[in-house]
Amino acid sequence: MWKASKYINILLWVLAIISVVLCGYVFVKCGNLSAVSQREEMVSVINPIFVWSYILVGITALLAILLPVPQVIKSPKSALGIFVGLVGLAIVIVLSILFANGDQLPFTPGHDPVSESTIKFADMNIISIYIILGAAILVTLVTSVVNIIKQK
Repeated sequence: MWKASKYINILLWVLAIISVVLCGYVFVKCGNLSAVSQREEMVSVINPIFVWSYILVGITALLAILLPVPQVIKSPKSALGIFVGLVGLAIVIVLSILFANGDQLPFTPGHDPVSESTIKFADMNIISIYIILGAAILVTLVTSVVNIIKQK
C-alpha cells in the first residue's frame, strides 16, 4: 500500500473535524440571530465558512497536482491520462462560461442587487456542476452497458 495513504487519512480526518466544528459554530451563532437588522453580524458569522471552503478548494487543487507526480515519474505514459483529464476540465469550464448568463434577478425589497459578474460566476458554477453530473451519469450508463455486453 502507498506510504502516503496514512497521512492522507489523517489529513482527511483533521479537515472533517474542522469542518464539523466550524459548521456547528455557524449554526449556533446564526440560531441566536433574530432579525434582518443584524444582517452584518450574520454575514460576519457566515464568512468563515466561505474562507474555509476556499482553503479546501486550495488543498484539493494542491493534492490534485502533487499526488499524480510519483505515478508520472514511474510511468510517463500515465501523464497522457492526466492531460486528457485537464483538457476535459478546461472544456467544461469554457462551456459553462459560454452558457452563463449575467442577467439581473428580481429581488425582494430591502436586499441589495447582486452584480452582473457575481451572477455570471454563480451561473457558471451551476452549469459546470450540471455538465459534470451529466457526464458522470453518462459514463456510468455506458460502462454498465459495455460490461453487460462483455459478459454475454
